[in-house]
Amino acid sequence: MINTAELVEAVRRVSLVLEREAALRFSFTVDGLTLEAIGSEQAQASESISALLTGEETVVSLKPAFLLDGLNAVHSEFVRISFTKTENPNKPGPVLITGQTSQEAAATDGYRYLLQPNLLLR
Repeated sequence: MINTAELVEAVRRVSLVLEREAALRFSFTVDGLTLEAIGSEQAQASESISALLTGEETVVSLKPAFLLDGLNAVHSEFVRISFTKTENPNKPGPVLITGQTSQEAAATDGYRYLLQPNLLLR
């Protein structure tokens, strides 16, 4: 679970160095969420924000424009990002984004946004 406004602002800042169709790398760990962007040779950005992780640590690559579309439609203070697994670790399954009114509350039933991640380039 992540504060929606913090995530939106972090995605906007870090994606400034990306080329047009590039994706951001999101690393979800017990320490929080780290966003990484690699643009041209001199342009790189990284930022960490607090996030509550339930389950395994996950790395996923998402296009910032598509993620921001989903986040801007969430009208709650917090957002829950859920992951699905596939048999191929380099081909992640869809990501489900839902709104959450508080840190303790369950995900709200109203809004759901499904986003297909990019292949991870290691």
